[in-house]
Amino acid sequence: MAKYNNSFGNVAHFNYQSKMAVRFFTKGKLLFLFFSLIGSLCWSQDIDINDSTKTRNPVESLLIDRDLRNWSVRLLGNVKGQGFRLSNDNARLSYVPNNLFGIGVGVATRKLILDIAFNLKDKSTERTDRFDLRGGFIAKNNVIDFYLQRYKGFNIENSINATSIFRDDVKSIAFGIDYLYLFKSDEYSINLLRSGLSDQKQSTFSFGLGGFMVYNQINADNSLVPLELYPFFNEQARIIDFTNYGIGVMGGLVSLIKLPSNFYFGLSARAGIGLTIKNAEAEAVSYNPKNPMIYKIKAFALFGYKWERFYTNITFGASTNRSSLGYGNNGSFSLLDGKLAVGYKIKGSKKPVN
Repeated sequence: MAKYNNSFGNVAHFNYQSKMAVRFFTKGKLLFLFFSLIGSLCWSQDIDINDSTKTRNPVESLLIDRDLRNWSVRLLGNVKGQGFRLSNDNARLSYVPNNLFGIGVGVATRKLILDIAFNLKDKSTERTDRFDLRGGFIAKNNVIDFYLQRYKGFNIENSINATSIFRDDVKSIAFGIDYLYLFKSDEYSINLLRSGLSDQKQSTFSFGLGGFMVYNQINADNSLVPLELYPFFNEQARIIDFTNYGIGVMGGLVSLIKLPSNFYFGLSARAGIGLTIKNAEAEAVSYNPKNPMIYKIKAFALFGYKWERFYTNITFGASTNRSSLGYGNNGSFSLLDGKLAVGYKIKGSKKPVN
């Protein structure tokens, strides 16, 4: 993202303190050492929790299922990416990582889905280093999603001459939490469908209201705008470091549709609006934006099939948050997540423990 040039006047000192606090927590050596250690072991992790059962112990209720009949194992292929776009009325730059695809394995119960995927690296392309953690849980009417990402190395594509260059000095951090309260009392059991442990009995629809929180940062050793494209971007767009953090409200629709012959389809669409604090450092100037608004759009789709003990499903999710950088420039961060899973429901004989 970028830091803007419009002053908040009396809150300039507050902006500076906020910026330093965020950098302390996101750039701390111990924190990123932890991220690097985990990231060196696996390319990405997906965690989904569903509180569809009741036990006396809250931790056990969320994570442990002792009945083997409530377990399944899965093979998966996925695509994940984080991107940034810098644009004005005449030109657009898109920052796209390499090595988007991965393969992995996972386990699923009625309470938890844990998938671990390893990034497939193409030796013919430059490498994007990444740490990518995404997850969420569904508790009755409450749906919560979260993500934490750190990417280094992006292709910069432009709309002027359709060429692309790779920059290994471009780094991006993204963190976010989305919350949605569903008004309909029927449990939104999309995780049970994804785990292959439940059939969709009937179609269900629900509206929801909630909120979101975001933090984004993108920086590089030199301007994010390639030198040969300077004539198409003003000096405020030639950003070296940009930070954006904000909060907002969100509403949306979720649905699960039962199809013939054990097929099912799910869809979720959300939109939100909020306020941000943004800071930008360009080559010749540092600034804050006058316009604090941020706009967010998020969509998720699921298509699956269940046959006796086998199941398969395809999921696809995308989201973007957009805000004005001032001086005729706009910036947006986007997330992409797709997965194909093939699973088998374990045939256990162990009885559940009450």
